[in-house]
Amino acid sequence: MRIGLIARAETARGLGVQTRNFFDHMPVSSTLLVEMPNPDSTLDVDGYTGQVLRVPVDTRHHTLPEEPVRDWLSTVDVVFTVETTYDWRLPDWARAAGARTVIQGNPEFFRHHLPGFGHQAHPDEWWWPTSWRPFPELPAGPVMPVPMPDMPRIAAPSTGDEPLRLLHVIGKRAHLDRNGSDAVIQAMRSMIRPTVLTLHGLEGELWPDMPRSKRVSYRLNLSETSDRWSMYVDQSVLVMPRKYGGLCLPALEAAACGVAVMMPRVSPNDELAQMFLRCRGLRPTNLACGRVEIAAVNPMDVSAALNALTPDAINEAQDAAYANVPRWSEWRDRYIARLERIAR
Repeated sequence: MRIGLIARAETARGLGVQTRNFFDHMPVSSTLLVEMPNPDSTLDVDGYTGQVLRVPVDTRHHTLPEEPVRDWLSTVDVVFTVETTYDWRLPDWARAAGARTVIQGNPEFFRHHLPGFGHQAHPDEWWWPTSWRPFPELPAGPVMPVPMPDMPRIAAPSTGDEPLRLLHVIGKRAHLDRNGSDAVIQAMRSMIRPTVLTLHGLEGELWPDMPRSKRVSYRLNLSETSDRWSMYVDQSVLVMPRKYGGLCLPALEAAACGVAVMMPRVSPNDELAQMFLRCRGLRPTNLACGRVEIAAVNPMDVSAALNALTPDAINEAQDAAYANVPRWSEWRDRYIARLERIAR
């Protein structure tokens, strides 16, 4: 079986991280490396070795150059991509070439069911990273988690003598403050225990005035980190009041390093976290996929949950995170078996 990968080279963007993760752990025969006109991250083009075809994306018309892509499709049996094929004619081009396509979808960006998008071709199979189903039009497909590497355990265990070591990954701010960054920062006003909060972001100094507290100190890293795994070194808890979404890469990465993950008690966070925040209901909003209910999280609930943490609770959650996160050592063969089934 010849596996083709549609990849991105951005090192600090979700699609780039996911596709590089796949490349590093799967027997990829050939890579179609799509190039965005204005990348907003450092690129690691040289990280993709072997047979690589680089093609530009026309982001105005959402198309790829047809002839070279059709030629590339004729060299593979099955194509894996994340979220999109960058040109929704591609699944049909692949079928014409005798190849099959798989998209590991991001449910909040799925639009085939909406008016004006019904003409877009579907892949031969949709994979979903969690069981989150925000609307009934989501196509059927297996839950295929995004596996993590076998990382060393680099989290900071809790003894009770040290400040609470918290991590929050802002990333690039998504619609409606998806990661709940505002709630985390405002929660620091009500911390009653010594706390060190580390923030990682991509947009510079988003908050020039952090809440002042004698009990809280901040470590701000608001530009791209060259080694994303370094974010998790000596951290105890990733606090992520994420409001919506079918996947959270920082939650998986933190767990892979033994960092406990705290998220709101809404789907799909039971698949991603070990500790949970109170959710004060759901409110409907419109995303690219259509109408979705998103979690409402109060900063006071965040601070209350953090203040209540005990060393035993932190250490037990870290153990659960490290033991239960999906890893390539378990999922690689499952991925290959599923792709072989599709390619027949």
